[in-house]
Amino acid sequence: METGKQITGTLAIAVFTAALGSLQYGYSLGVINAPQKIIEKNYARSLGLLSERLEQSENGTDETGFSGSGNHPEVVMYWSLSVAIFSIGGMVSSFLVGFVGDLRGRVKGMLMINVLAVVAGLLMGLCRIWKPHIMVISGRAVMGFYCGLTSGLVPMYIGEIAPKAYRGALGTLHQLAIVIGILI
Repeated sequence: METGKQITGTLAIAVFTAALGSLQYGYSLGVINAPQKIIEKNYARSLGLLSERLEQSENGTDETGFSGSGNHPEVVMYWSLSVAIFSIGGMVSSFLVGFVGDLRGRVKGMLMINVLAVVAGLLMGLCRIWKPHIMVISGRAVMGFYCGLTSGLVPMYIGEIAPKAYRGALGTLHQLAIVIGILI
């Protein structure tokens, strides 16, 4: 094959590393539903809607029928916002992909936005320290912002470094990483 028309080790590592950032996008899409009841219970507890007496009752409901997870309007509102804010953050940041990519280049742009993923993880991971509903919603918003930028920067970078003959095949690795993240 001609020089520049083959996949080198450096190219494979660069594409794999870039696509690895998309894994977080898929994971963030799929992870929120599994711990729903636990998150709702923490929201109810932090809002003062869940008493110790209720937590220790046999059937988990109080005399009014409140179970502490999901049927109080305030808990439902915060839970809905926790889920929806991810998409809102992604939508807003998707308009900034070109700006971030041109600001410092594709590679440095991807490195810069990884700070957002770390901040989002810290916000959500440390949510028991202070008001879980605010921390989780903030973390999901920042993660959405990160994922919106990633969904534009990664395919742009891969498309620029891939040889023309392999551009389509390597470009699909971004979507493959998202799907693998959802499966995790």
